[in-house]
Amino acid sequence: MAIEFVVQRLQIGDVILIDLPDGSGQGEATVARAIERSDTEGTVRVELRAEGVPEFVREWAVDDRVTVVRGP
Repeated sequence: MAIEFVVQRLQIGDVILIDLPDGSGQGEATVARAIERSDTEGTVRVELRAEGVPEFVREWAVDDRVTVVRGP
């Protein structure tokens, strides 16, 4: 079951749907480390891991929403 919620609520182990950085389309990525919140910029940085892709960091606005397909 997929649930959409605010990106700042992500936790280590959550699996989200995302456009992969290698241009191969949309896939699943796992939150690899605790998210970083920037109060001054209003952003959230998330380190993600996806099969066949090196770990990468994605940045969103604090109130952006993501689709979580599995929790930790």
